[in-house]
Amino acid sequence: MALAVIGAALMGFMIGLAGTATGGLFVLSFQRPSHRTQTLLIGFSGGVMLAVVFFDLIPESWQAGGWAACLIGTLTGVALIRLLDQGLTSLSRNRTRRLSRYTRTGLLLGLGIALHNFPEGVALGTVYTASTNPGGWIGLALLMALHNIPEGMVMAAAMRLGNIRIRKVIWALVLVELPMGVGAALGGFFGELSALSTSLSLAFAGGAMLYITLDELFPAASELGGWFWMTVGTAGGGLVGAALTRIVQAAG
Repeated sequence: MALAVIGAALMGFMIGLAGTATGGLFVLSFQRPSHRTQTLLIGFSGGVMLAVVFFDLIPESWQAGGWAACLIGTLTGVALIRLLDQGLTSLSRNRTRRLSRYTRTGLLLGLGIALHNFPEGVALGTVYTASTNPGGWIGLALLMALHNIPEGMVMAAAMRLGNIRIRKVIWALVLVELPMGVGAALGGFFGELSALSTSLSLAFAGGAMLYITLDELFPAASELGGWFWMTVGTAGGGLVGAALTRIVQAAG
């Protein structure tokens, strides 16, 4: 049993990291992009995030726990991230070197992604330890890795625009996957989360990502290169995000 739990934890962490790192390293491969390219990239990332929220997190939360749990989780996610945003802004004012908008956005995104990764890890750990057919958890693992690619893209994009060193961005991408490993270990040991807990956690992550996208990403993109290029990027990201979500749902 102990070996199975350890295996679930390692598997959850590595699978999550594979997807997030793929998306993050893709973004980091761009060298000093123009303002227009940055605007397109941020808009694209925001579009992907909106697609994940409205086509994945919110519907799954609603299905798991009903509209009340979904609404409570979403509003709580928005409220907490808003408080953290205000706290980071206040902290930045008292520092010699202020945190840029992009740095704050990257940190908040990291928190939202970490919160979202925990229930994913629980699901993977449960299937990993309970399944007698390796194809079952391997398929789920591949889908989760695919799902994490856009999350790594948007987080890396925001942090790089905040002039955070590439090494630190990579470490941040690693750290946000730790909750997935912890969740996988708990899922392997205790089994699945209750439907209500799953619903609240998914909705919470959805609310957090929704706030970050609308209050941080889109205004930042508009300031860089204007509403037109932001809209083009958002439309492209929304289409890609919706397609990825549909592929994951169809395969699952």
